[in-house]
Amino acid sequence: MKRHAIFAIALVVGLFAINWFNHSGQNSLPTMSFNDIDHKSLSFDEFKGKPVLVIFWATDCPGCIAEIPELIELYDTYAKQGLTMIAVALAHDTPKHIKAMRSERKLPYIITWDKDASIAQAFGNVRVTPTHFLIDPSGEIVMRKIGALNLVRLQAMLHGMGLKES
Repeated sequence: MKRHAIFAIALVVGLFAINWFNHSGQNSLPTMSFNDIDHKSLSFDEFKGKPVLVIFWATDCPGCIAEIPELIELYDTYAKQGLTMIAVALAHDTPKHIKAMRSERKLPYIITWDKDASIAQAFGNVRVTPTHFLIDPSGEIVMRKIGALNLVRLQAMLHGMGLKES
């Protein structure tokens, strides 16, 4: 019985270590191009020099849908001061559903469909929605958050980057 317990503990520690090393490599905004949902070509490089919030989401994700009003408010408050927001719909979504959600919810920020999961892989193989990344003006990832955003913490970080509530 003792051997089984030791084996189980070693297995859990090993899996934790593998997960830690696999997810600790991406520390800065990837250098890659992508198309928004309207086929406009963009590159993450063009957003360096200003804060960027990347939101991985899906149209069938209840948590993602629930946070949309807060994201719109965040956009309305900080976009004119330089915050770029990019919503990355995961590969299992469809452009039809994404465009319908954009229209229905009046989403004002950049939206892209990660049809081949290349953006998700560039951010450490994101698989869970919502997942958020805040990138500072130098291009460094300063926040990774799975699940609902802590708006107070996020706003404090944005204030630290020179953005203020308008």
